[in-house]
Amino acid sequence: MASDSAYRPPELKVGQILSWCIYDFANTIYSMNVVSLYFPLLIIVNLGFADIYVAVANSVSMLVVALSAPFLGQLTDGIGQRKTFLMIATAICCLATASIGWAYSSFGGAVYLLLFLFVIANVAYQLGLVFYNSLLPSVAPPGKIGRIGGLGVAIGYLGSIVGMVLILPFNEGAIFGIDIPFISAGGREATFVPTAVLFALFALPTFLFLHEKKHIRPPKSDISPFRQILETLEDTKKYPGIRRFLLSKLFFLEGIETAIIFMGVYSDKAIGLDDSVKIPFFIFATVFAAVGSWIFGRLVDSYGAKPTLMAVLIGWVFSLVALIFVKSVAAFFVLGAVVGIFLGGAWTAARPLLIELSPKENIGRFFGLYSLSGKTAAILGPIFWGIAVWALSGYGDGVAYRGGVLMLAVLIAIGALILRPLKSPYSNA
Repeated sequence: MASDSAYRPPELKVGQILSWCIYDFANTIYSMNVVSLYFPLLIIVNLGFADIYVAVANSVSMLVVALSAPFLGQLTDGIGQRKTFLMIATAICCLATASIGWAYSSFGGAVYLLLFLFVIANVAYQLGLVFYNSLLPSVAPPGKIGRIGGLGVAIGYLGSIVGMVLILPFNEGAIFGIDIPFISAGGREATFVPTAVLFALFALPTFLFLHEKKHIRPPKSDISPFRQILETLEDTKKYPGIRRFLLSKLFFLEGIETAIIFMGVYSDKAIGLDDSVKIPFFIFATVFAAVGSWIFGRLVDSYGAKPTLMAVLIGWVFSLVALIFVKSVAAFFVLGAVVGIFLGGAWTAARPLLIELSPKENIGRFFGLYSLSGKTAAILGPIFWGIAVWALSGYGDGVAYRGGVLMLAVLIAIGALILRPLKSPYSNA
């Protein structure tokens, strides 16, 4: 019973829930402005380098995370300082993000320096998610994990919108044609410092007000960290569905995370949008992502995480196939809304499914493996994209980028097929 009380608070505490959720608001300012928008555009469009440069930088960062996340999950299970590690990761991410803007202004096209700084920022951001995800059971009462997780995702997408709007004038000097006093158009390179500042500011309430619950610490072990990782993998045999879920996640996240990274470039190369139209498109899609996270959060609590996640993945496959045939801006906006809904649902359903499948006293270890699976996907997905676009580049940008999207749809479909036989322990009790 002590373990349950540590991970399932007996009552709703609104202040604690909001303190947890606001970090989703903060970190999506980084992920939208840096990962999805301005960094890929800076390297591929501004500097004229191929997609594979951004792909490799993303993959290297995810390789570092894949190797380190399980160790850090073990460590936080042992010492119970997840919030402290979250603070450190956030600080490193913000400093490295701000340094990208400084490096571009100081050294121009020093692409390898820019890529190195991005790798540092992205490693810190992704490791922060390991600690953040494992704090969810500290604030979510029984039967509310899906709904609260969905609220966090929805607030995160609100953060994306606010972040895009607040950062836009540093790029163009205006917000939707309205000049902003005291801010001049600095181009894409001017967006990184204010993005770092906003991330840090909006993360402060989590650091100041969130109280990490005490938990049952696993017995101390003299086994080496490498052996413990292998044992954690071996332990997944004891908990039905975890291995299948993690393998499924490996495939479907290859598609979803790669789409997130390169959608800004796709909108530029395949659809022909300039930045003044890209930002409204991403805001439009993000609104629907917030709606989707709320809807699917309720579906998780009502029907279970596994069937909800299956519906999300099927929706992703059909949406990406449809995207291949879209050429007009209006149709691209409409499909962006559909993709946004399923994007919100993906994160909302995946986290609760792992929590349903995992032993509560070792949840940090299994969130480490959750991260390992996801980040391994993020190592491979961008590389596959870069190779596909490069291989088809002789046929023009339209064919090359649409071929990349088809590949992403296939990866997500494979993930859905792997997940389909999984039996979830979910119940409404």
